[in-house]
Amino acid sequence: MSAADVFTALKDIFLAGAAATTAFVAYRGLEKWKAELSGRTNFEVARQFMKSVYRLRNEIQDCRSPFVSASEFPEGYQGALGNYSSNEKGDAWVHVYKNRWQPVMDAVQEFDSATLEAEALWGTAVKDAAQELRRLAVRLRASIDAFIRNEYSGHQDFGDRDFAVRIRSDLNASEMETDTLSPAIREAIAKIEDLVRPHLSRD
Repeated sequence: MSAADVFTALKDIFLAGAAATTAFVAYRGLEKWKAELSGRTNFEVARQFMKSVYRLRNEIQDCRSPFVSASEFPEGYQGALGNYSSNEKGDAWVHVYKNRWQPVMDAVQEFDSATLEAEALWGTAVKDAAQELRRLAVRLRASIDAFIRNEYSGHQDFGDRDFAVRIRSDLNASEMETDTLSPAIREAIAKIEDLVRPHLSRD
């Protein structure tokens, strides 16, 4: 074999080796890229999901504010200073809670959408935790409706004192023992945080 033949053979071996090395490096790069993409996807979904959780929490807090300003009532409504019928009082509270509830509803819709993405990545455990928080939002809505029905009835619906206390406690966040909704919301969010926190790392 001539020197030229040896050189050609060595060149072919080198090129084959270089191609194999390039292919291996490309494969490793692709796997690393896929892992990074997966990590970014998990992080972004986790970030958006928790953002929706905290938005829902904040909107619920605003809705449950014990202080109702005069500006929240219909224009011209004077509250206890006016002589209003049960229907007029009921209509006034409908106005208040319609405006208070709309931001909660918007937050629930965002939360539901984020929950679907989280469930697709992490399974039913996060969905179940999310549904607990959503059920508490539904509980608040039910208590609002009960309170308004009581206003329309001339306070006849709240004959059961314990029922009345529970409904009013749902509507008005406080540190009192009767407010069982506030700790339930905190507990539901803590469960979600425990499930999502590992996905908030970019590593």
